[in-house]
Amino acid sequence: AALETIGSVSTVAFDKTGTLTENKPQVTDVIGLRAPEQEVVLLAAAVETGSAHPLAKAILARAQGQAVPAAQDAKAISGKAVTATVQGRALAVGSPRYAVEVASLSPDEQAQIARLEEQGKTVVVVLDGRQVLGLLAIRDEPRADAKEAVARLKGLGVRSLMLTGDNARTGNAIARDLGLDVEAELLPEDKLQRIAALKASGKVAMVGDGINDAAALAQADLGLAMGTGTDVAMESSGITLLKGDLTGIVRARRLAQATMKNIRQNLFFALIYNAAGVP
Repeated sequence: AALETIGSVSTVAFDKTGTLTENKPQVTDVIGLRAPEQEVVLLAAAVETGSAHPLAKAILARAQGQAVPAAQDAKAISGKAVTATVQGRALAVGSPRYAVEVASLSPDEQAQIARLEEQGKTVVVVLDGRQVLGLLAIRDEPRADAKEAVARLKGLGVRSLMLTGDNARTGNAIARDLGLDVEAELLPEDKLQRIAALKASGKVAMVGDGINDAAALAQADLGLAMGTGTDVAMESSGITLLKGDLTGIVRARRLAQATMKNIRQNLFFALIYNAAGVP
């Protein structure tokens, strides 16, 4: 059933982090606004301690070897931020969109965020209450096989679309490099709505690797999980790309079309033989 479906999909939707990118994000820039750069890193690491999110791991890696303060009452606001109490301070590490909701960003701060995002970097804002302490820019490089996979799918008449919770500037920068369409700033529930809308005009496959992708993988006509991703993503999918090689999508589609062609030919000859009375 999975092979039959992938042979007829018209759109392949991709998650970004860990699917189109290497899932090896690194902190590239630290900007201290109302706190020294080192303090910004350590407070962000404190809030993110224990998180399995790729961006959190990048922040923790940047703080490795330093004394990270303890955090209490850590909570995640899905798709927006992580909050915690650190040294008696109500801190948050979140997206610029979240920061705008809870604090005031000066025109200069907004310009700095825009400059970093236009370089394909994800910016997180470190907040102390309503005060912006600093910015961290994180870059996750595209996978070596992503551009080839998108180009080969286009050659087969299949549209490729990136669905990401990242900001529009970062999403557009990466999508431009890879040659596919993008819809950005999507919460997990937004991805479900987009998948449902896409299904109205043809069959849709969704490719992802993380816990947050599981619902979208199940919502699509066919889910494809990265073999380098989480177990829940693989359990929600009809096909798993064991080596995490995106060109495997193209191979699976060609295999599906060849398989269905053989099935149709065998069915045709079976009907001919049956009509001729051949047992």
